[in-house]
Amino acid sequence: MPRKRAVPEPWASAMAAAGINSRNELADTAGVHATTVSRLIDNPEHPSSLDTIRAVAEALKLDVRDVAHWSGIALELDEPFVAPPEAAMLGRDQRKLVCDLIRALAATNRHPRPPLKIQTTGVMVLSTDTPNK
Repeated sequence: MPRKRAVPEPWASAMAAAGINSRNELADTAGVHATTVSRLIDNPEHPSSLDTIRAVAEALKLDVRDVAHWSGIALELDEPFVAPPEAAMLGRDQRKLVCDLIRALAATNRHPRPPLKIQTTGVMVLSTDTPNK
């Protein structure tokens, strides 16, 4: 029988508030693989796609920015970046450099999970999880 791993805060409270009882149930509800959910919860340094974060946020009935935040991603924009029309004048190598620059800048927006509050059934839960340094 597989051992059931504990779900850390604030994930545990968010799952309870959404009526989700396990990582597997969250994965099923979000339509993603259970391993993907476990990586999202347990390893914020592991890159997760925005589509995965959106699906999990929708399953938890939360704002995508909250789930992104817990995953170590500062998500400030509601819409994706759109290159200006002049980008059509760039060559293949120049476009690759721009894409690499955007990825490098986005990587600097990753940050550890701060304590967050989630309201669940009249009880306020304060997460004190801090990453190991």
